[in-house]
Amino acid sequence: MRNILLIFRRDYLGYVKAWGFWLSLAAVPMFMIIGAALAAFAAQSSPVRYFAVIEPGSVYAEAIEAEFREREIAEIERTSEIAEQLDLPVLSEVDVASVGEGGASPTDRKFVQVPPPADSIDGLRPYLLGQKLVSGPLGEKPLFAAFILTEDGGELEYWSDDVNVDQLRYLARNAMLDLARKDALSEAGLGEDFLERVDEAAFDVPARRIRTVEEQDTAGSEVTMADRAPMFVAGGLAYFLWLMVFSIIQYLLMGTIEERSNKIFDTLLTSVKLPELLAGKLLAVFAVTTTMMLSWGVFAFSGATIVSTQIPGVGNAIAPFIAALANPAIIVPGLISFILGYIMYGMIFMALGSLCDTIQEAQTLLSPMMILLMLPMFAIFIAFQDPGSPLIDIASWIPFFTPFLLILRMPHDPPLWEVLAQMGLMAGFALLILWLSTKVYRAGAVHGAGIGDMGGMLKRMIGVKGKAA
Repeated sequence: MRNILLIFRRDYLGYVKAWGFWLSLAAVPMFMIIGAALAAFAAQSSPVRYFAVIEPGSVYAEAIEAEFREREIAEIERTSEIAEQLDLPVLSEVDVASVGEGGASPTDRKFVQVPPPADSIDGLRPYLLGQKLVSGPLGEKPLFAAFILTEDGGELEYWSDDVNVDQLRYLARNAMLDLARKDALSEAGLGEDFLERVDEAAFDVPARRIRTVEEQDTAGSEVTMADRAPMFVAGGLAYFLWLMVFSIIQYLLMGTIEERSNKIFDTLLTSVKLPELLAGKLLAVFAVTTTMMLSWGVFAFSGATIVSTQIPGVGNAIAPFIAALANPAIIVPGLISFILGYIMYGMIFMALGSLCDTIQEAQTLLSPMMILLMLPMFAIFIAFQDPGSPLIDIASWIPFFTPFLLILRMPHDPPLWEVLAQMGLMAGFALLILWLSTKVYRAGAVHGAGIGDMGGMLKRMIGVKGKAA
């Protein structure tokens, strides 16, 4: 045990003392902050664009304006619904009604309608090309787009110099559909609000969760965030495992290549046994990645704490996730899957790294490694969307997928025998990987075998096994 701890301390301190480690540690939260700031800045700094509608009256212009208001109201209602579920402050009915009456919107509108400076496309051409400016609420700007009703009244043409920004055209198309429906209702002798009244008369379909009688009396039947939190927590743990496995590739490959090329293995193996060397290295890399994840977790927790002090109700919104994370039915299988999955993938990468003399050789291994890692990510995505899929049931018995998928299946209470069987499968496969990786690592680190010798090593392993049988 002492030798393992010595190897662990040597490798761990070698990683964390490097400036590159701390730079990579700070890079993730820094990029998150910068990315969020840039996204917010991009949303706020997006230019306001002027458009005009050329028509004999104002029917189509009013229809486009009505579509803007309806979208703003729908966005407020969606935000209010989410905030209500999370017990956060919501907009009052007066605020929502003010948008419906044409009042100020809580969000800045990026397309503003202005009076047309001309009544034909030839007259509008210099304005659309930016050669002339039009006056509007925010001063003089180029005319971004113009809608022109054709002479036969059959089309509302959209003219613009920028062919990549289509939001305004799509909004106008939806406005024309609404206008056509209203005209059809009017011709049928029905009011414009007929469809709205029909929608209001339709039955709601609230989500209810079936429980035992005792649970029903205490928790009720309404689906809340506490019911959904376990799946989000399980998905976070599965992704956390994938991210940790993805993070160890660089450390295991680069560290092993450096020690092999500098003949450090020969010196180390004079003092410690090979299993102790492998255990110490695997534990060191695990500690390095854990240090990174814990640092990011502290950053996330600090951010959540700051937000909870600024916005009332955020603490109540986080509580269901903390309760789900503390649930033994999720966290115990999650930790076992986490450890066994880490050992499986860590030993595979370490063994392959021991066969490389140069970074160029290691790069030839990165592609199959990335494919091997992307397959669990696809499985995680499918399991998150449909945990009851037969594909997930089958894939959860494949050892490379089991650590991730077992975590995701736990919120849905799989049969106990399946959980125990899959844990046993992971443990057995981890032992097999550990045995094979030790053989490969010995051949590469001690005897100098390379990537081209893998086929021969496998044949010798199989041959020895066949003779023993």
